[in-house]
Amino acid sequence: MPIEEDFGDDDIFEVLDIDQLQNHGIGASDISKLKASGYWTISSVCAATRRNLSKIKGFSEQKTEKVKEAAGKCAVEIPHSLSTYPKCSPD
Repeated sequence: MPIEEDFGDDDIFEVLDIDQLQNHGIGASDISKLKASGYWTISSVCAATRRNLSKIKGFSEQKTEKVKEAAGKCAVEIPHSLSTYPKCSPD
């Protein structure tokens, strides 16, 4: 569920919880591993390098790609006029 915070001047910042990755095929155990490694938002996963995500125990190169792809899909779902997220892009 997105959380909207108003920082004035009609700027809206939405925070998408990392649990949204489940809607794109990422399992609860992988999401728990991301949280244990300090990734709590879609934005943080998008900003993370593939190399850093691959350092998470149990994350192969293939799983890292799947997580980055799912995070990118979540970030794209935010209306562009409201989005302040970095879009996931190749490292």
